[in-house]
Amino acid sequence: MRWYGVVSILLTLFWPTCAIFADDAFHIDFHHALLGSPQPHTTFFHKPHSNTNASLLYTVSDKAVLGAVNPKDGSVLWRQPLAGQPIDNASSSFLVSGERDGQLVSGYDATVACWDALDGRLIWDYKLPEGTAIDGLQAIPLQGSVTDGVTQDFMVLATPTDSQTHTSVIRIAGDGSGQRWQHIDSSTAHGSSVSIAATSKHIYYITVSHGLLTSNKAKVVTLDSATGHETSQTGVHVDAEPLGTNRRYAAASCSKFPFLISAERPFRSVKVSLLNNPKVLSLTLDEKGEEIVDITVHADCDQAAATHFLLHIKGKTRQWAEVFHVNTKSGDVTKAYSLPATEEESIFTVSSYEATAFFIRSTESEVFLYSSESHGQLGRWKKTNFKTSPGSFRSHATAEVVSRGKASYAVRVAEFSTSGDWSLIRNGELQWSRPEMLAYANIAAWDENGTPDALAEELDLESSVNPWMAYIHRLKRHLHDLTSLPEYLRSLPDSILKYTPDADAITRQNLVGTKVVIVATSRKEVIALDATTPGVLRWQSDLSGYIPGDAEMKSVTVAGGKASVYLSNGSLIVLNASNGSLIEYQPGTIPISHLIRIPGSPPPAVIKVGSDGVPHLAEDLVHVTALEGNVVVTISPEGKAVGWTVGRNVEKTWILKPQEGMKIVHAVARAEHDPVASIGRVLGDRSVLYKYLSPNIALLLATSHSGALTVYLIDAMTGAILHTATHSGVLSSDIPAVISENWYAYTFTARDPFTSGLSNQLIISELYESSVPNDRGLLSARTNYSVFSVDGAAAKPHVISQSYTVAEPISHLAVSQTAQGITTRQLLATLPNSNAIIGIPREILDPRRPVERDPNATEREEGLTRYMPNLEFDPKYYLTHAREVMGIKDVLSSPSLLESTSVVFAFGHDVFGTAITPSMAFDVLGKGFNRVQLVLTVVALFVGVGALRPLVRKKTVEGRWKQ
Repeated sequence: MRWYGVVSILLTLFWPTCAIFADDAFHIDFHHALLGSPQPHTTFFHKPHSNTNASLLYTVSDKAVLGAVNPKDGSVLWRQPLAGQPIDNASSSFLVSGERDGQLVSGYDATVACWDALDGRLIWDYKLPEGTAIDGLQAIPLQGSVTDGVTQDFMVLATPTDSQTHTSVIRIAGDGSGQRWQHIDSSTAHGSSVSIAATSKHIYYITVSHGLLTSNKAKVVTLDSATGHETSQTGVHVDAEPLGTNRRYAAASCSKFPFLISAERPFRSVKVSLLNNPKVLSLTLDEKGEEIVDITVHADCDQAAATHFLLHIKGKTRQWAEVFHVNTKSGDVTKAYSLPATEEESIFTVSSYEATAFFIRSTESEVFLYSSESHGQLGRWKKTNFKTSPGSFRSHATAEVVSRGKASYAVRVAEFSTSGDWSLIRNGELQWSRPEMLAYANIAAWDENGTPDALAEELDLESSVNPWMAYIHRLKRHLHDLTSLPEYLRSLPDSILKYTPDADAITRQNLVGTKVVIVATSRKEVIALDATTPGVLRWQSDLSGYIPGDAEMKSVTVAGGKASVYLSNGSLIVLNASNGSLIEYQPGTIPISHLIRIPGSPPPAVIKVGSDGVPHLAEDLVHVTALEGNVVVTISPEGKAVGWTVGRNVEKTWILKPQEGMKIVHAVARAEHDPVASIGRVLGDRSVLYKYLSPNIALLLATSHSGALTVYLIDAMTGAILHTATHSGVLSSDIPAVISENWYAYTFTARDPFTSGLSNQLIISELYESSVPNDRGLLSARTNYSVFSVDGAAAKPHVISQSYTVAEPISHLAVSQTAQGITTRQLLATLPNSNAIIGIPREILDPRRPVERDPNATEREEGLTRYMPNLEFDPKYYLTHAREVMGIKDVLSSPSLLESTSVVFAFGHDVFGTAITPSMAFDVLGKGFNRVQLVLTVVALFVGVGALRPLVRKKTVEGRWKQ
């Protein structure tokens, strides 16, 4: 049975090829589940349950996203957007943890919410009175030993948002039953600095008024924690510079020794006063021989921890710290010890373990551990595998200390750097790093060239010289390639027999190609991201030094290995697309609202559109002549559509004014890459419906305050209206729309005027030259015509439309793209309520589906099914599968090296990328192909031929002898 061993060996050789075609979820796609920049006052380690020793890392980012991160690998366990969706500049959010109930309480805007720390489930929420917003949140410490069933209450500081309300302090029950008591302050002026601090017996309400007539005095109102009644009121002298949390006067508000701390510039001393003691102390600082520029206070929240706090002192060239001990009975504060000054950037944080306060110092190269008891180092670790972006530094950190024995400790430090990286370091070793800077992506563009191809460059060089020199160059290249042949042959058995974890990604990347996307963020950074698996960062460039505070990045274009970033003030920044280095910066003279690229000579020309809707040639930046005959459609501030002919000059050609009371809010054109593989649609009886194909059609969306929507399909050359559609009861003026090939689609949410019910509508329309098959319409006998002629203007398309009701709103629409346009297109839709992206097949949205009847034989031949007004999203449509892709703003699609495959990249808050095959993988063998059966068939044929060969030869010989 030797043949059995031969077959087994052949099967093992072909087995690794099975990994090439795997396209299951989580194999060909990637997802960065982001939170945003963690805020220092809302980031901490906390045990999600009292029965566990493992801690999770919790934070509320500046995008109002609450999340729990696994400290082992940096993965997000759960997320909750406090505003419903991630938003920008949400710094006024708060987060505190319960002592023993495994709960987290967040505060944002006017809502206090309690969450299960283990799974992020909402337990209860509380709305503040109308006209107020949360400006402080504290947990009231529990007293002594607590029996089961006793919940921890929380204090909320509510500040007014209008002149009719007043600041108030509210105690909220931890069981979700609502408000226990409220203290209203009607004497403090609006705009005063207010803060709260909580102990088990008292609540301290601190106010500091600002103005020429007010003295440097803080008013401390002491409230009874149980009843909310005022027990005392004192005035404490403070300096002009508050040094507490979030630059307030109150520090260590969550500890058992809250105090006021302030200073005057230059920082030679600080004033400190315990809230339960009117004594004011002046602490002289050691200046270390240089000017102090900033001071930060660090204290631990653990009620059992030692009463120490640390002052992080930043000088012009060095940084150091001083640790102070607090006597809660006498109110005295004494210096315990100092930590040495270093020239490296330092960040300090505090943690407690078994009633001992620990101070952690992290520099650029090392991590140090100190105890509140003495200045001796308990631990010191060199940082390994730790890389930072050039010019970035760590802005804040949080830490956790665990004892390993009598004199051994383990320290985990979660650091956030100004470059947007959130990293965790365990005993000096980098465990993981999260690219939170990607949560601020606003615009993006494909780098179609990707990394330079060495072979393509060699071939270009050979095509630019004479044939003899090209032959010599190619001969040298082949001889050079032969030198690596022995090494290739030696590695061939290992590449076939040995399977590596990266084999799937590498093989698929070779088939699909490398796709790079250039992303611009609201942090004034430009990032190059690999849009194929696994979605790694190529480079990151900080442009804040070139972008003024009021300027924004409006557009990114990539061509010729250069990434061009256009700013709202008209400036241009050019970067090297391969490494992000700055090539040039050109200040502009024409401010822009958006930017358009049109065909030029030789590269594309850039058209700037100002806030007035008037386009301008960007000759102040790029000296490229636009080709004659280009048309640009803009929208004026009055809501009119204006057509412009762009060449050497810009000339207005037409104006389209909508109906009275309506304004055009959006214009949609075909994608720059939108190939058409067939000019007609073959019907079931083999007749042809010819598509209405024009590169000049555009879609205009006009809305009104009453909820009316009018959709105009126009010819951009003449401004002629080809088709209109009207809708009523539309709730939003932001109407996602897309146009491709001979069809367009748009979606909106409308309210029924009779039932007041909401419905989400998806409209799709197809354009044909005639309603009759095998007919080209009015221009069938013309080989040449002009859209400006009488018969050309009358040749309007035959439009077939259909409406579908979908289960939830759609925030964005896009279309899949392939190189030749042979593959069936998919409509890519973003579902913000489900945090998902789906790919709807065009066959499902076909407007020719028969209504109120089953399809006949001819229609079934086309693949048409009966029209159903409700469009159910099949689970197979979800490109994101089980992932929650949050806050998506835009979805980009790009062709790959395979005609069957389109690369999809989505960005906004999260970043997601995948590869889709709308018509299945017809140009590669899929994973369902039975390779084992193929090999066995080939082997069986080989064995059969070998076995029959002697018989055939014998029969041939005998036949000849008979002759």
